[in-house]
Order: sequence, then C-alpha cells, then structure tokens
Amino acid sequence: MKRYRLLILLLILPLTLLAQQKEEKQFNDVRFEAVQPLFNTPTEGLSGHFAGVSDKYLLVAGGCNFPEVPAALGGAKKFYDTVLALEDPLNGKQWVSVGRLPKPLAYGVSISTPEGVVCIGGTQDGKVSESDVFLLQMQKGKLSIKTLPALPIGLDQMAGAFGDGYIYVAGGQTNGRPSNKAFRLSIGHTNQGWEELPDLPGAGRVQSCGVVQNGALNPLFYVFGGFDPTTNLIADNGLAYNPKKNVWEPTSRILPEGASSPQALVGAQAVVSGSGHIVFFGGVNREIFQQAIQRGKQLAEHPSAALKEAQTQYMLRPTAWYQFNDHLLVYQTITDSWARVFQNPRLARAGAAVVPFRDGNGQQHWIVVDGESKPGIRSADVTTVTMTYTARFGWLNWAVLIAYLIAMIALGFYFMRRQKGGEDFFKGGGRIPWWAAGISIFATMLSAITYMSIPAKAYATDWAYYPMQICILLISFPVIKYFLPFFRRLNVTTAYEYLERRFNYTTRLMASLLFIVFMVARTALVLFLPSLAMTAVTGINIYICIVLMAAITIVYCTMGGVEAVVWGDVIQGIILVGGAFLAAGYLIVNTGQGADDFFRLAWDNDKFRLFDWSFDYRNACFWVVILGGLANNLISYTSDQTVIQRYLTTKDERSAARGILTNGLMSVVVTIAFFTIGTGLYTFFKTHPAAMDMTMAKTDAIFPFFMMSQLPAGLAGLLIAAVFAATMSTIASNINSVSTAFTIDLYKKLYPSLSSSTTLRVARVAGVVTGVVGMLIAILMATVNIQSLLDYFNTILGLLSGGIGGLFLMGIFFPRIGARAALIGFLCGTAAVFYMNFLTSVNFLLFGFVSMGVSVLVAYILSFLFPEANTLAGLTWKTLDKSVKS
Repeated sequence: MKRYRLLILLLILPLTLLAQQKEEKQFNDVRFEAVQPLFNTPTEGLSGHFAGVSDKYLLVAGGCNFPEVPAALGGAKKFYDTVLALEDPLNGKQWVSVGRLPKPLAYGVSISTPEGVVCIGGTQDGKVSESDVFLLQMQKGKLSIKTLPALPIGLDQMAGAFGDGYIYVAGGQTNGRPSNKAFRLSIGHTNQGWEELPDLPGAGRVQSCGVVQNGALNPLFYVFGGFDPTTNLIADNGLAYNPKKNVWEPTSRILPEGASSPQALVGAQAVVSGSGHIVFFGGVNREIFQQAIQRGKQLAEHPSAALKEAQTQYMLRPTAWYQFNDHLLVYQTITDSWARVFQNPRLARAGAAVVPFRDGNGQQHWIVVDGESKPGIRSADVTTVTMTYTARFGWLNWAVLIAYLIAMIALGFYFMRRQKGGEDFFKGGGRIPWWAAGISIFATMLSAITYMSIPAKAYATDWAYYPMQICILLISFPVIKYFLPFFRRLNVTTAYEYLERRFNYTTRLMASLLFIVFMVARTALVLFLPSLAMTAVTGINIYICIVLMAAITIVYCTMGGVEAVVWGDVIQGIILVGGAFLAAGYLIVNTGQGADDFFRLAWDNDKFRLFDWSFDYRNACFWVVILGGLANNLISYTSDQTVIQRYLTTKDERSAARGILTNGLMSVVVTIAFFTIGTGLYTFFKTHPAAMDMTMAKTDAIFPFFMMSQLPAGLAGLLIAAVFAATMSTIASNINSVSTAFTIDLYKKLYPSLSSSTTLRVARVAGVVTGVVGMLIAILMATVNIQSLLDYFNTILGLLSGGIGGLFLMGIFFPRIGARAALIGFLCGTAAVFYMNFLTSVNFLLFGFVSMGVSVLVAYILSFLFPEANTLAGLTWKTLDKSVKS
C-alpha cells in the first residue's frame, strides 16, 4: 500500500490547485532610448538612406533631404554619397565620416549580412533607377567597399531582406514605373549572380517592406504593403514567397485587432522578432496618404491653381496632422494575425532605416535612424527600441514543481532499498504488472518531444502526423506474434544478445554501440526540450535548467533501477495524460467566444487535415507518413532496448503482450489530446494575437508559454511538472537501458566472472556517465537553431536506428542470411540514409523505411554468395521452439 501513497497524493493535487488564484502573468514590454542624433544639431536628417551593422559599427550611407529650401516651398532634393559610422551604437558618442559611395544614392535597399552591409539599387536623381550593388565592410575602423553582381534591372523603393543564405529584393519601381520583378542572390555564391523569381502577383508595390522569417515549415520571404502609383492602389496585405514551392502566397489583410480598416505599410520598415513574429515600424496613414496621391494624380492630369494650392497646403500641415503610425505593428506568421502594440512618438516616421543589433549579452535591439517626420521634413533622431518578455514563475508554481522533483528522488531511494542484485536492477525481478509495463512504454515513448513538439507541430501545420500514432497500434500485433517470443523465450537481458546468438558477437557489439549512441543523442534532445520550456516561462538560464534536470534524473534512475523507472513512468504518465486533456479543454472553451469559434477557425484554416494525398516524397504526405510511421515504430518496438526491457519486466509473455497493446491503445487515444492542444493553440492565439510572447525564440516553446501565461498559478506549475515528467521518464529509461546495454553487451563480455554487486556498481557508473554526456550534448544543442524538434528527433531515429531494425528482420525471417551478409547489408542501409539526408530532399520520415529495406535487400542478395552455415534452432521464426516456456 505504501508504494501507492505518492500516486494518490499526485492525483488529488490538481483538485486543490484549481482553487488557487492567478498570480501576476508574463508580459511583453518595450523600451525606447535616444541615441546620438545623426547630425550634431537637430536640423534636417535623412530619408531613403542605406543603413546596417558591420563589425559593431552602425553605418549610414547615402540618403536625401531638402537642406536649403523646404519641399513645401519648392526646394530641391539633394542626394548624398557620404558614409557615416557610429562605433558601439548603444553607447556611441559621435558619428564620423568614414568614406563615400561610388555615387550619390537614395531609396535603395540595405541589408546587414555576416559579411557587412549590402546596398542595392536606388536612384541618384529621383528619375533613373540604378542596378549597382555594393558591400560596405568596416575592418579595424576603416571602410572598404566591394562591388557585387548588379541587379538584372534598375530598381528603387523596393523591398529587400536577407535570410536562409539569400538576399532577396522584390517590387519597387524601374525609372518611375512600378515593377513586379523579384530576385535573389546567394550570399555564399555571389559569382552565380542574381536568380530571377516568379513575379509578384497583383498590382505594383512601391515603398513596400520585406523580411525573411520562419513560416510553418521553412523560412519565407515576405513583402508587405506598398502602393501602385499608376492606379493609386494601396496594398492591404502581404505576399510570402516559399522557396520550396517557388510560389507567392497572400497573407491576411493588415487589419490589427480592433481596427476598422487596413493599415497602410507604405514607407514602413520590417524586422524579425523571435521565431515567428515580424515587427513593423512607422509608415503613413492610409486615408490621408490615399487622398494625397489621388490629388497628385489629378494635378498631373489636369493642372489647376486650386489643386496646386491644395497640394502646397497639404505639405504645410503640422506634424501631428499626418498621423504617421506611432505604434509597433506585429504580424504572427503561423496564425496569420496582426496586433497593434506599444505607442511612442519616436516611431511616427516614414522612410526611416531600422537596423537589428545584438549587444554583448545577446539581447536584440532595433535602431531606428532618421526618416520623415512629415512629408518633406526629415528627422535627425536615432532611437533604440528593445522588446523584452518578462516571465514570472511564482512561488506556488515553484512549490508544485519542487515537490514533484523531490518525490521522484524519494522514489529512487525506495526502490534502491529493495534491490538485491543485477536481476532487480535490469529486470525489476519480474514483479511489474502488465498494465504498469504498458503505461511505462507509453510514457517512455511519449517524452517531452510528444508533450511539447506535437502540439507545436499541430499549431504550425495540421494533423498530418497523427496517422503515425495509429501505426503504433498496428505494429503491436506483429510485434506480439513474431518478436516478443524471441526476447521472452530466449531469456535475454538485452535485445542485442539475440543478435550474437543469431549472427556473431561483432553484430551484437555494433548494434549495441549504435543503440548507445542513439540513446545518448536522444537523452540530449529530451533534456534540451524542457530546459527550453523552463527558460521560456521562468527566465532561468537554459544551461542551468539542463544541468539541474540531468542531475535529478541521473540520481533517481541510477539508484532505483528499472523498477523505479517503471513506477515513476506510471506516476508521470498519469500527470501527462491528465494535464493534456485539461489543457485541450481549456483551449477549446477559451478560443474567441468558445468552442464554436474553435471548430470554425480550425476548419476554415484547414487545421484538422489528416491526409495529404500528393505523391511528393519531400513532404509529409499520406504514403510518406504511413511508411515512415510503420517503419519507425517497427524499429522502436523491435530493436529499442528501452522498450524491449519492458517486455522482460513482466511475469510472463501474456502479460508483456497485454502491456504492448495497452501502449498502442493509449497512443491512439491520448495523442488526440496533443493534436487538439496544437490546434487550440492556433485558434486561441489567432483570436488573442497580442497575448503571445513576441520574442519567443523557438516555436516548440508555444505550449509551455501558454501554460504560464494563461493558466492559474499552481495548475501551470503542475503542467510544467508534466513536461518534466515526460522528460524524466524518457531520460530515465534511456539511462537505464544504456547502462544495461553497456554492462551486459560490452563490460561483461570482457569480464564474464563479475559478481552481482560489481555488475550493479558498473551499471550505475555507466548510467551516470550516460547522463553526463547527454547533458553536455544538450548544452551544445542549446546553441543550434532547430526549426522543429519533432522533425529533428525523427531524423536522428531514421539515421541511427533503421539499420538495427533491419538486423532483427534478417535474423528472425531470413534464415539464409549469415553474419557477413547481415553486416554488409546493415552498412549499406545506413550509408543510404546518410546519403539521402545530406544529398537529397527526401522526407526524413522515409529514412527508417529505406534503411531497413536496403539493409534486408542487400543482405538477402549477398546471402547467395555467403549463405548461413550454422544451425539456427530456436533462432528464426520457422525454427522457434514453441515448447520453451517463458
């Protein structure tokens, strides 16, 4: 009875937490700070200038203004070639002239790249568009200018951006006529020149803004706003170029929540924020600008004194009358929604330059340089804008999380006292009930990857990955019939003992070593995920989170062995499932006006789509998902020591079979909640766009962010504990299975006469080393930008474990395949998927299927040259001795 007290306590804990009040929530904030003006006196600044960062210098080049007579009085516009620099722009004291452009230029595109500031196109007289491209580089305080390949045509007032290795430009005008052309230049292969892209659809887009930001599956080049001077049409949406599909797709209208009409992004600038937001600065007022260009067109067609006077009076209005946008406008690429936030008069500019800049601590800043404060009048102001997200975890959440972690350590101590030797540590003495083994398998395979990344994937895309969960149940039946008997009746401790009996020790050693490598990589991945979540919602340094998570898990799983792992999985599995259904329900009822809005928005945006019936092997279409799901799950449930070890902890073969089916049914049913969470996150934040963390670095943190920003205190802590539960169950299983594989497959082969106590000590040391190495790799992963951790995990699974699954298929179903043919087949299958990963665009879900298929096919062909010569009694399906009892 004592062993269930902790379980009962954790079951009733959510009921007490529901009664708690909400603590202060997380929030976004923006800080505005003045920087040294571009000129020493607050006179006419610049507009249409190039700007960017090179070697910690803020560079401003070219631009134009009306230095003598104001534009409203008919003054002449002057174009400049000066290059000015401000060292350490956050603390810089003085602008200095560092050089000159080859010619005076304004109204081009400037882009900061790792090599320097690229200046593209523009005009030197307001009439003829230029095609020149320059690279400005600061080195030891000196400016160098390098010529890059020129544009195929002259362009000015176009949109441009840098991302994913390419410089993009689109729209603008050529010699006064709107252009719909789009081009890109590979920054690593500039000698290949500019590549022409499909034309922008629809009307021309002059004075639009561009940016490269992550979409649902890959980075996209976005072009927003602009106007067509030939039709006076102001664009009310954006366009997104998808390089994988080579097409332009429209975004939603530029209509922030609560606005009655679309906002004009003419003369605005765009920058990226986090992994999925785009922030817009400045721009004109739509209605006032529409009237002005209409009047200008009438004046050009039918000149009159009245119209000329009206145009002059328009230029002489006070600054506030023009109503330039003085808020930050924010677009979310996944939900395709807009929010208007954070007002400041320094933002009310058109034609400004906005330059992203990171300080020594990695904090993102945006530097807004000059621009028009009203038509014809330039501002000399330089402003630093810093957006931050403040996370407050709260004492109640901490109390829940700490109580949970202490309980896990206590669990390890409890089962450590029950251990009498290696048999208890590796197999739990055969005392594990079938239902506990089934829940343990489910919790082990679930992991934080499922708990966070499946909702994140469904949030970004749809339900196309769900059929993979059905494949788990389908695979259960052949696993029970064909594979389970071998592991139970041959009385193995590790799965790879079978490979030695069937082939040779070399095969066993190779498979065991590759499994260990895969498990260490998996440990690192699932350590990284919850640490990412904790960093996102508490502000604690991600490296501290990784170390703490690793240390706690290592302690409890190396003390209590597999029995502590299994019973820990049961507790964690209940928390996982309960938390998932609770979160799904909360999201449904809190979307817009409730469940009706949830289903309507999800249906209208195709978020419930299960099947993609295309035949594109590069995407997650139906046949790719099914083949990949069947293959990857067959690999996991037939060659993964973490799963097979559960088969061996039950009292008999029938109990193990029931545990496998329990896991399959739970996967089919419970995973619906995770996909519903993802869909709910989409609908919730689509109806509450301003509630998102606009600086979120990785989309995989969207679910824990929702927990902390929307759920009551205490309950949020419990769900964060569920993320930890998912992680700890998987890491504990990984550590225990690696220690088992290392001790039994490697160490005991070298020292076969080890005592039971020594074996147990070696296993614990191996577990600690595994955890520490996984922790170090997780720290390294924290510095890598991964678009989807679910995709990343499945890629690793296909690359490292597909060939192992092929070895078990060969051994059980192909008696004629011997050790030599099996080894060559295994190497060929592994080489094939590495080739696919690095040199083709085949979808990663097919890696496991291809690896197993190539391995078995090559080995079978080679078996005619190197046939199996040994007696295989009881080692293949045809020769399995059915009379041997478990």
